[in-house]
Amino acid sequence: MKYRSRTEIVSMILEAANGGATKTRIMYKAFLSYAQLREYLAVLIENNLL
Repeated sequence: MKYRSRTEIVSMILEAANGGATKTRIMYKAFLSYAQLREYLAVLIENNLL
């Protein structure tokens, strides 16, 4: 898999979470580790995107 920008990763998280999803589902759809997912979710929640 190629390197992805933060923007691409955030986009994948938002697409996966659209309509509701568990953390595990988002993690698998965005191809992230749990540690990475926690960091991104914290930022997205802080900015009211999730």
